Amino acid sequence: MPAPSPAGPSDPPPAPPVGRRIFHLLAASSTTLLSLAIPEHPYMLLIGAGALFALAMEASRFRVGPLNRLFMLVFSRILKDSEVSEISGATWFLIAAFFTFFFYGPEVALPCLLFVAVGDPAAALIGSRLPGPRYWGKSPGGIIAFVAVALAGWAIVCATGFGSWSLAVVIAAVVASLVEFVPAPVDDNLYVPLIGGAVMTLSLALGL
Repeated sequence: MPAPSPAGPSDPPPAPPVGRRIFHLLAASSTTLLSLAIPEHPYMLLIGAGALFALAMEASRFRVGPLNRLFMLVFSRILKDSEVSEISGATWFLIAAFFTFFFYGPEVALPCLLFVAVGDPAAALIGSRLPGPRYWGKSPGGIIAFVAVALAGWAIVCATGFGSWSLAVVIAAVVASLVEFVPAPVDDNLYVPLIGGAVMTLSLALGL
């Protein structure tokens, strides 16, 4: 593990754009919670069609320069610079939503996708403002923020009668926060819910 880079209260790393995090929270949460309003198979058809449409739009803008520039101009406040030439996080989340439901079913997919929807922006916004060491540009405090906000979001879902608590849920939230913390060459919107779902499925199989 690389040594932490020093970062004190006087020189924290730049905070992530708030607009991007709000968009992530609203778009990912609404995509996830939509599964509570419609049956599983129509939901998967809708999300799958949305993912295919988004991929087609991504491919089109990569091939047509003016279209890509217009896309970045319109969405510049909620996109990363790297997304000029890479698939956007929103598209990756749609793909992840489809496959998480496909592989694990709603019992696992709903909490794992919700963890990413609310935990990821919380980790970025809170972690970036905390003093202390950084690993890969991130504060370990972001892990705590991720878990706390993710489980708070799940508590709200449970309070409305659409979910239930288990140790497997808590384990999945913790694992998702750790997976999100460690960098990878693929967008974390894709692999965090899939890995979290695999861990939760195993935990449930073990009776946790």
